Amino acid sequence: MVYLITNIFKFIWKYFDVICFLAAILFAVWGFFLLSFTAGIFSVAVSLVVLGFLVERIASTLQ
Repeated sequence: MVYLITNIFKFIWKYFDVICFLAAILFAVWGFFLLSFTAGIFSVAVSLVVLGFLVERIASTLQ
């Protein structure tokens, strides 16, 4: 049981920065939607551009 829990924590810790980054984007978009619908739409656009850039950047370093 302890081995299973330590493996789960090792897996989560490996991707912890990605999880925090996605959570930060999620809460920022939510906050912009609370301000106004138009600001929320623009924040979704900016978030998708940033995520797309980072995914392409990661994909280019893996090859």
